[in-house]
Amino acid sequence: MSRIEALLGELTSERNAFLAALEAVDLELVTVPGVIEDWSVRDVIVHVAFWAEHATEALKLAAGGRGAEFAYDPAQTDAMNARLLAEARQTIPDAAVEREERAFEGLAAALTELDPGLLDVPLGNGHTPAGVVGYDGPEHYREHAGHLRAWFDDEDEPDADDEPEAADAESPR
Repeated sequence: MSRIEALLGELTSERNAFLAALEAVDLELVTVPGVIEDWSVRDVIVHVAFWAEHATEALKLAAGGRGAEFAYDPAQTDAMNARLLAEARQTIPDAAVEREERAFEGLAAALTELDPGLLDVPLGNGHTPAGVVGYDGPEHYREHAGHLRAWFDDEDEPDADDEPEAADAESPR
């Protein structure tokens, strides 16, 4: 298996895990804050899409011989995420899902088309295309799938109306 195939396999696997975590989301809660601080599920979906687009940009610059133009500064991540959160809150959930799908497909295509010899060529910020794909792709999907699973964990305490009727009978407590 080539390195690109391995990266693509990891990206696809982690995205599938993210999508599986999304399936557990109660649709009525998609825009409710709380998944990560005041972020909703919709916000997380837009966030993951944005960073996949970011990795795609890095790959396209590298492929076009313009990798030096990729000047992402990790110190700016929080500011970028704050701007992105404001944008995400104006996005309807269906559009967020569609953006994520396009972003994933774009990243997968750019990775598939990349010359393998460019995977370790430093970009303008010193990172490599392989590194950017890793942290913006599979690692990001994995991180946020974990957030979704934690927020929508089936192990939560049952609601009062979910209690079996036998619980209404007198019992020592």
